[in-house]
Amino acid sequence: MIANFLFFLILFFILGVIFYYVKEIIFLAILILVLLLISKVKIKFLLFFVFSFLIGFYYPIFYSLIFTQPTNNFITIERELSPSEKFKRYLVSYKNEKFILYAPLYFNLHPKSKLLGEFEIVENKIFIKELKAIKSSIYEPIFILKDKINQLIRKNYSQNSSEIISGILYGEEIKNLELRNNLKNTGLLHITAMSGYNLTILSNITYFALSSLALSSLIINFASIIFILLFIVFTGFQSSVIRAGIMTIALILSKFIGRIPLTRNILIFTIFLITLFSPSALINDLGFQLSFLATIGILYLSGPFEKFFKSKIVAETFAAQVMVLPLIWYKFGEFNLFSFLNNILLVPFIPFLMILGFIALIVVFFYPLNQILNIPFEIFANLISVFANFPKIYTPIPFILVLIMYFYLGYLIYKINKDETVDFNFAFN
Repeated sequence: MIANFLFFLILFFILGVIFYYVKEIIFLAILILVLLLISKVKIKFLLFFVFSFLIGFYYPIFYSLIFTQPTNNFITIERELSPSEKFKRYLVSYKNEKFILYAPLYFNLHPKSKLLGEFEIVENKIFIKELKAIKSSIYEPIFILKDKINQLIRKNYSQNSSEIISGILYGEEIKNLELRNNLKNTGLLHITAMSGYNLTILSNITYFALSSLALSSLIINFASIIFILLFIVFTGFQSSVIRAGIMTIALILSKFIGRIPLTRNILIFTIFLITLFSPSALINDLGFQLSFLATIGILYLSGPFEKFFKSKIVAETFAAQVMVLPLIWYKFGEFNLFSFLNNILLVPFIPFLMILGFIALIVVFFYPLNQILNIPFEIFANLISVFANFPKIYTPIPFILVLIMYFYLGYLIYKINKDETVDFNFAFN
């Protein structure tokens, strides 16, 4: 009862935050309220939910007043983007807004570094007029280590291989424009974005390695959490890694205290924490949105697809694609039917490529073994190049249609899972 009550309390807080930015979402809040009324929820609970919704609505205002930095004349680096022909590009924060910084190719900037100087703004682009100082963050040693690893990979493997290895292992941005465009056109760019899948594999390896040392469960769990936190820094604070890290840490702590929480509670708690520290991420961070939608698809839609495809990996891939398709269609105005086929055919090979990526790091100095490992990655890159030529449909869709699609998907998830998982037992009377 208490867990369900807290679930809805947090849900309405999150809906309130979203409503602050996107007023159309009120239909979703009304729908949930109607469903609660149909379930004969006591009026005192409804009053709590409405109050939580109002707190959520005003929270972004409170956050901006308390936590927004003064508009100092410095730029904060968020993460590196794919470069253009003449510039390196970085996502940055400047005077409490997001911009894309165009810097000279010889620049090597890391997340959380600060640039002091004079800058020129052209729409969402920002250029350096006069650079006075660069202040590195406390995480600089970790980023330098990452640079050295990237240099080793690029030096000892082909361009395609090195890009794919660093992408699938720790979410490094694809610099090769041709490879990046091919991944984007095939709907496969997500395979080089760090996700919970990658982090789960890495945390499991850490856990089993520490377990083999006969350490206590307290030390093993503590070390695993430290590893996850360091890995979040190593990947440059990517939103998908932060989400996956929070969920993994929650699972580690829950197992340690002997109580496994419901999946839906971990999801809602993760969204809640990210919302507290960055309310606008719910609306402005597309990667964050797609990551959560894909996770929901994998958790709650893959079951029926697995019965059809007879493969867990293919089913999870298809379910994730179904959940993210409406949002991608709305954001980019394009519908790529072949992205389903591309993902079904190629994503099952990602675990195999990840294993080869780990081996590639281990044998990076061993010639000619390291050159042999180029072969599977080059084959993969060539397959992507072929699939990138498949046609796409360019048709924009209205936001209301996106809401209808997700209403239906939500209803479908409920119908499929209501009798099979306790996640959909919402009673608290």
